[in-house]
Amino acid sequence: MGESGEFESALGYRLRSIDSQRYRENTETVLRELWTWLRRERGVDRLGDVDELDCRRWVQGYLRGRVQGEQGPLNYEASDDAQLSPASAHTYFNIARAFFSWCVDDQRIDTNPMRAAGVREELPDDTGEPDRQFWSPEAREALLSHVDRRAHDALEDERADHRRAFRDRVVAYLLADTGARGAELFAVSGDEDRDGVTWADVDLAAGTIRVLGKSREPETVALPSTTAAKVDRYRRVVDPASENWPVVPTGDAATKGRALRAVLANRGWGDAEVEEALKEADGVDVALREHDVAPPALTTEGARRVMKRLCDAANVAVDGEYLKPHGGRRGLGHRLYTEVSAEKAQELLRHRSIETTNESYREAQTSELSRDVDDLLYGED
Repeated sequence: MGESGEFESALGYRLRSIDSQRYRENTETVLRELWTWLRRERGVDRLGDVDELDCRRWVQGYLRGRVQGEQGPLNYEASDDAQLSPASAHTYFNIARAFFSWCVDDQRIDTNPMRAAGVREELPDDTGEPDRQFWSPEAREALLSHVDRRAHDALEDERADHRRAFRDRVVAYLLADTGARGAELFAVSGDEDRDGVTWADVDLAAGTIRVLGKSREPETVALPSTTAAKVDRYRRVVDPASENWPVVPTGDAATKGRALRAVLANRGWGDAEVEEALKEADGVDVALREHDVAPPALTTEGARRVMKRLCDAANVAVDGEYLKPHGGRRGLGHRLYTEVSAEKAQELLRHRSIETTNESYREAQTSELSRDVDDLLYGED
């Protein structure tokens, strides 16, 4: 059995052994991420080759990197909406440890490499206080006003990079107004299925975007008409060559050049031919169009860098930090929850149950309850 086949077989049987649908879904997500990381970062090809040091490095570099929300020491590119709370990191660890224990019981491996004390001790402390940043209405307005001005100014300045200004504006508006997760809009490094939304996924007339949801099933995200107008204006500026081009491509010329070289090489082009094509074209963007090669999408880490740059330029922050991509989703959900209804917030955020929505905005519930109690005890008749 091939290296991937061995893991897929173990994963399939493990999932069938789990009765809870939710735990089964969480297990599949965690284990696929774990196996992708082990193969990429540690060169592990077989379950029996996973050792204590591999697991220790996974906790140090992968889980801690996601909790800290920054690029880890082992080149893990953490996406903002993939940022974990310490409690979630412990959940990831427990799921992985349970999987290896099951593999031992199923006689697939001899020992459980996750059980070692040296692995568990690397887990971050669970303080019970996850990062719950959400964009305040004032911060959101300041950011969007900045990107609107920047796009307008770019049109009047022949030297300005029009495409970049409008691309950055769309990044900000999509995060602010759709409730979508960063990993649903942008590409996720190491996850072939999450390669960013394309223009084929956007229906401007209907006001929707089709995304790969958290459950890894297709889901539909609402695109408000005002936001759709911004996206439509951006589309006319960039004029994508194909419906299959990403809505938000990377702005890195080197990344686009590597993609062009890889595609042309697969078409049978020699190195000299590829370099000549790049030399003859007026830049890599022109070459991509001439040879019908879609540029790679902006990654979730790239989106974080865009937001940091925009917030620095706009001098906008929440609690001293830049506006994190997932904070847009939380901010919009918070406003719907407090100003419209919990049900509308649940619908926008695509939570499976209203209990999940209530749990996410428990602080807002408590604040409202405090006001109700104050009105009851001290309010005027």
